[in-house]
Amino acid sequence: MIMEKMMNTKTQGHIFTKKIGQTVYVVRYHFNEDAKETMQEKINRMLMTEVSRVEVQ
Repeated sequence: MIMEKMMNTKTQGHIFTKKIGQTVYVVRYHFNEDAKETMQEKINRMLMTEVSRVEVQ
């Protein structure tokens, strides 16, 4: 009940839970519906950026 009061109504549909060991994590997420790239494209771009940084060091 307390968690429900804290939640933003715009994100209620974007919640999932994950249990790891004895701990249950509640994850809320949001995204820009007007984004110019897909989530997969964004992840790929972030990975390429990270690889470039590691190669330079």
